[in-house]
Parts: sequence; C-alpha cells; structure tokens
Amino acid sequence: MIIVFRPHATQEEIEKIRQRVVDFGYEPKIIQGVEQTVIAAVGDETMHKSLETFETLPMIEKVVPIQKRYKMVSREFSNEPSVFDIGSSRIGSGNFLMVAGPCSVESREQMRTAAGDLTDCGIKVIRGGAYKPRTSPYDFQGLKEDGLALLAEIKEEFGVAIATEILSVPDVERVAEVADILQIGARNCQNYHLLEVVAGAGRTVLLKRGMATMVEEWLSAAEYLIVHGCPHVILCERGIRTFENSTRSTLDLSAVAVAKKQSHLPVVVDPSHAAGRADLVLPLAKAAIAVGADGLIVESHPNPQEACSDAVQQIPSGKFSEFYDELKPLIELCNKP
Repeated sequence: MIIVFRPHATQEEIEKIRQRVVDFGYEPKIIQGVEQTVIAAVGDETMHKSLETFETLPMIEKVVPIQKRYKMVSREFSNEPSVFDIGSSRIGSGNFLMVAGPCSVESREQMRTAAGDLTDCGIKVIRGGAYKPRTSPYDFQGLKEDGLALLAEIKEEFGVAIATEILSVPDVERVAEVADILQIGARNCQNYHLLEVVAGAGRTVLLKRGMATMVEEWLSAAEYLIVHGCPHVILCERGIRTFENSTRSTLDLSAVAVAKKQSHLPVVVDPSHAAGRADLVLPLAKAAIAVGADGLIVESHPNPQEACSDAVQQIPSGKFSEFYDELKPLIELCNKP
C-alpha cells in the first residue's frame, strides 16, 4: 500500500506512522519530497492487516492499495514521471536521452574515434562493452579490465558519461568506479542476486527487458533495484524472441506504451539489437520516439565492417550526425514538456 501524507506533515507524525506500518507487518520505504512524504508499505496485503484505516488520521491525505507485484515502480506510488541527471544530461518528463557508442570496446584508437565523432554530434553519454556476454564461447568476450580502463580514459578526455554492462557480482565495484550507467543485459534481467548487488553501487541502472520476459516480470525486476536502494532506474526495451526471423528480435513497442502507463520510470529503446541490421535502426528509432520513449541507446562504430561484435547493426560513427539529424525534429515534437 502507498500512504500519502498531507503537505508539511511533521517528522514526528511521519515516524509515528512508520512505526505503525512496521507493527502491522509491512516494511516501510519512505520517500520525502519538498512538500509531501510518501510511505510505500511493502508486503503481502492479503496476509497483513489493512492500512486503509490510516485515512482517518489527520496527517494522512490518502492510502492507495496496490495489488501489483511491483509497488515502488508503479504509477500509484508516483504519478509524476521520474526525472534524474546522468552526467550533464537529464532523462524523463520531456528530457530525451541519446546514448551511443560501439557494441564492444576494442582499442584506444577505436574508442577515441567513436567518442570524437559522437560528441561532435552532441552525444553526452557513450556506451561501450568492456565485458561481453556472447552466445558462443568462441566469440569475442571483450577486453574486460583493459576495456574498462579505456572507458575511463574516454570519460576523462571527452567529458562524457559512460554506460557499460555488468555481467557478474565480482565486477560491480570496479565497473561502478568508471560507469555512470550500469547496464543489466537481457540475459540478466531476472538475475535477482545481481540486481540486489548492483542496486547498492550508487549508480543509475539501465535494465534491459529479457528476451522472453513479460512486462510484469520486467517491472518486478526494476522493483528489486528500487527496493534495494537504487532510485534511478531506466527501463530498456530491446526486442523479444518470437517466431519472426526477418529481424534479430521483435521490437515490442506496445511494451514501451504499457511500461509508461504502469510505471513512473523512464523507458528507452535499443533499436540496434532489435533490428540486427543497420538499415532498420532509423525507422525503429523513429517509431520508438513516436510511441513515447524517453531515449535511445544506439550502437555506433568507426568502421562497422571491422567490429569484433554486432558488425551488421552498427551505424558508422562518422555518419551518426546524419542519423541523429533525422530524429531531432521528431524528438522535439514528441518530447515537449
């Protein structure tokens, strides 16, 4: 249940209600705004006493029962869209975030060229995989710690924020020292232990939807992050596995619309992994913007033909300005506050 206090409730009143929530068998999560405070009472509402009687108290504005598996992620918890900063960029409520960069970090020259091309276009968040989860054990697995060191160099030289993927618990601390956005890939969307650890790293987390994950499961995975102390979560639709094989995955734009309706969290789209081919990235990106996405994460490489991974779906970084210019009018039209 969500307990909403009247404006300017005192700390003494808030603490009194918090303790009563505990006494009723729930775990209280307190969010304090400028004027109002909210307590999310986490627990099975069918197993504990109802908190709806709190509405009779003078300091309480309303009590909203929530039967969804996710509570703090839901619109009932916060009807206002979440907005937060990432480096010098912002996402949410009309603030559109463009993240771009190579699929994997391959060399200093590759990353410097890509970062130079992309920052010239106005990109302020660079993506690049230091650790790469690959279907085949024989494929390029990333430069790992050396790749992370190169991302740190790029961050310092170009003054950008960095987004990179976390694969396992032992990597969390060292990656968080460099990255501003910790990406949870599709394969780890429901790796709950990893989510709990990543939540404590103090960074924004980009949570990709799993290839066979329902929207409710995706939002419940986001709930893991928030419950364990990560308020800044970005949902990412990257395509799901269906019977269709004309694209790498089927981009489920209906999931973007549903997630925006059900949750206050920002939602971005990865058209590169959904398409699996560079010529489809632009139309899918346009569709994502039109359906209400708060941002895009796009793969871009200085020379895609030589890329160690995902070569056919990456946009040449030297031509990224043409790609971005095609999107800017639509971004402006669809993301007015």
